[in-house]
Amino acid sequence: MILFDNPIWKGIVILSFPVFLVNILKTLHDVVDGIFLGTVPDVDGVSISTSMQSAIGLTWPVYFIFISFGMGLSIAGNALIGQYIGKNDMSSAKRYSSTLLILTFCIGLLFTLIVFLFTPEILKLMGAKNLELGYAITYLRIRSFELPFLFLSFGFQAVRQSTGDTITPVVISAISIVSNIILTAVFVLVLHLGIAGAAYATLIANIIMLPFIVLYLSKPRTGIHVHFDKTSFDLTVIKDILRIALPASVGQAIQAVGFVILNASVYSFGEDVSAAFYIGNRINSLVMFPILSVSAIVAIYVAQNIGNGNIERAKKTFRVGMRMAVILMTVGAALIIPFRFVLVSLFNHDPATLSYAADYTLFLHIGLPFMAVFQTYLSTFQGSGDTKYTLIMAVTRLWFIRIPLVFLSMRFTNLGPAGIWYSILISNFIMIFVGAYLYSKIKFLPKIRENNFKSKHDLV
Repeated sequence: MILFDNPIWKGIVILSFPVFLVNILKTLHDVVDGIFLGTVPDVDGVSISTSMQSAIGLTWPVYFIFISFGMGLSIAGNALIGQYIGKNDMSSAKRYSSTLLILTFCIGLLFTLIVFLFTPEILKLMGAKNLELGYAITYLRIRSFELPFLFLSFGFQAVRQSTGDTITPVVISAISIVSNIILTAVFVLVLHLGIAGAAYATLIANIIMLPFIVLYLSKPRTGIHVHFDKTSFDLTVIKDILRIALPASVGQAIQAVGFVILNASVYSFGEDVSAAFYIGNRINSLVMFPILSVSAIVAIYVAQNIGNGNIERAKKTFRVGMRMAVILMTVGAALIIPFRFVLVSLFNHDPATLSYAADYTLFLHIGLPFMAVFQTYLSTFQGSGDTKYTLIMAVTRLWFIRIPLVFLSMRFTNLGPAGIWYSILISNFIMIFVGAYLYSKIKFLPKIRENNFKSKHDLV
């Protein structure tokens, strides 16, 4: 299907549908999480629910700094393993798969230690204080223990999706997400554990994935049979993976650091604006999951066709993916904008928070077609292995455009939080032209080695 079947859009739809379903579940979990926390009653006139939502909003960019490295490893796995499969070099694909999985789990262990130890200092630097600081520390420290399992799931997803199997990762993720929703309801609504309950629910749900991942890796019905032995941790393979992963990881990490600064700027306007920022982003995720699903498959198409030497088909995939993404995001924005006041009211009952959230949601969704273009460029860079352009896109959008605009609006205008909303919209628009320029630089050449790895294990 990926290498030969036409029309391309039909193949993208078929393969992206399982990813689409799991993204719906992920989004549903995020939304339900926010709604559950929004039910926490006020205490002595203090909106506890707003403080908790603001705290989670503060922790997300910090957490994303670390998981961006896991995502970068997954991107590298998709590109390299996909190109080897397109070349029909299954021994090399298996070697890269086993090394990728070991590498992701080990880095996840290291990051658990770092996040747990340095969470208070990082959050204080962001300006967190009082209730938000305590809630944020609790939430982030609990969730730090899920990183090894989460990173392993990133590696597993790359291994399976690079072969065109989008169903198996979705099944495992669905089990985890549904468990998360149920556990969150029990811990927050029944046991009244508040933000700690939401964190524990996510931790347990990520651990639940482990036995299923091990089972599918050791006894797959189709795809790559991963076998761990003394050759699994190959330094040459690690070097190749990191060569692709680091630009993507660093780009996302730098972007996450930028979001830390952006969140700190939002937080400076008060916890009601911070909570509104959290709510708007949760609603935005409702519309983003179709394009995230399509872009994931576009990356796989590009990788396998480059490995197969079918460059024109890889380029055509980009064009088809771009059209699909823009149409999906335009329709999504048209559906959300008229109902934004109803949607934000599901999360909170504070009038000021709801007003800010409705305004932010409007700005976000006006710019959704721009985000569609941005995301399609990213997926193409990732599939081709040209992740240095992913790094350039991330740094340019946030550090050269968005953050300077935020500082200028805060310093020289009276726009208030709206200055941040304008900055986000403008930065997404400008990136259309940056992406077009960088795309013109892609040569669509394989990033894999010509020599094959010899192994007694093969594709099952």
